[in-house]
Amino acid sequence: MPLLATNENRPLAKTLLVIVLTFAAYVPAMGADFIWNDDIFLTQNPRIQAGNGLYRMWCTTEAPDYWPMTSTTLWIEWRMWGESATGYHVVNVILHIAASLLVWRVLLTLRIPGAWVAALLFAVHPVNVESVAWITQRKNTLSIVFYLTSALLFLRTTAEGQNRTGPAYWISLICFVLALLSKSSVVVLPVVLLLLMWWQRRSITRTDLIRLAPFFAIAVVFGLVGVWFMTNRSIGTDVVRDDGFLSRLLGAGTAVWFYLGKAVWPADLMFMYPRWRIDVSSWLWWVPLIGLLALFVVLWRMRCSGLAALIYYVVTLLPALGFVSIYYMRYSLVADHWQYQSLIAVTAVAAAALVRAPKFMGIALVLVLAVLTWRQCGIYENEKTLWQATIE
Repeated sequence: MPLLATNENRPLAKTLLVIVLTFAAYVPAMGADFIWNDDIFLTQNPRIQAGNGLYRMWCTTEAPDYWPMTSTTLWIEWRMWGESATGYHVVNVILHIAASLLVWRVLLTLRIPGAWVAALLFAVHPVNVESVAWITQRKNTLSIVFYLTSALLFLRTTAEGQNRTGPAYWISLICFVLALLSKSSVVVLPVVLLLLMWWQRRSITRTDLIRLAPFFAIAVVFGLVGVWFMTNRSIGTDVVRDDGFLSRLLGAGTAVWFYLGKAVWPADLMFMYPRWRIDVSSWLWWVPLIGLLALFVVLWRMRCSGLAALIYYVVTLLPALGFVSIYYMRYSLVADHWQYQSLIAVTAVAAAALVRAPKFMGIALVLVLAVLTWRQCGIYENEKTLWQATIE
């Protein structure tokens, strides 16, 4: 079987290939130690270690963020692995593999060419190393599994002949809640589902809106909860950003291009990028935003399917573009782990192009990305290697 065969035969072989390549690429990460913030999030977290920790995670406002589902997995694993980092790393890799396989099934449901290739690219893309090799980002690897499962089930219920309010619909809704309980940035899922239905049919019906109404209602509730925890527990009296809306808007436009650049050319990836100093009086800061708007207009006028991919990319980045302050923005306005969900759009577009290209190009790309991921994992060996690489 050719490595990048584009038909959907031999699903078991393709599944095994995703698993083997991903594990091989992440071997260095599975032997890594704890790093920055892992102490606060796990090893010195009193709620993780306490017998009544589950109650304190779910039913109090002690934690800096309300992600009790993520904390519950760590609470359970603490009793299995304790202070040995290997178990947590292995679980993160397994969750990433599950997410990659779900990317395949979601794109296949959307009938996007090269769905499996996209999943393979997602699995071994080095931008994802920060989400997988950093134990603190369990919130990413766990939430995306529920996020994609919810999306997959919902999209399948929209297919002709399906029961649109049957068990799959309600399981989809439950998975969305579990995703939000893992990380609040998945709050954009209802908008994503609306976008995908529009992209498939070029129309949105009243039935679609009714079916999505519970998703939007839940998203609003959890969004408000997330903002409250961020403002009152995570940030508190600290000043993360003191700039105005215009500065944040220009920063958001620049961030989209920054992320696209790292997705397309993943060179010089860093654990913590230098913090930008946005100058609204400089025309250079206006160029990215104007360019992004121009790209939207061009794709719209061309009726290009890439428009949906770009909208998805921006929408899923929206929670991390700086309109709402995040404590990490004290150090940097961008981070690789913030485009974990968004990268799916880039790999989908790349895969659709690769199915029309000679197969050796796809094979070479997958292998190069896997090697880069293996190398990137090396900087997460411990705190010393992490900060040395960041300084360099």
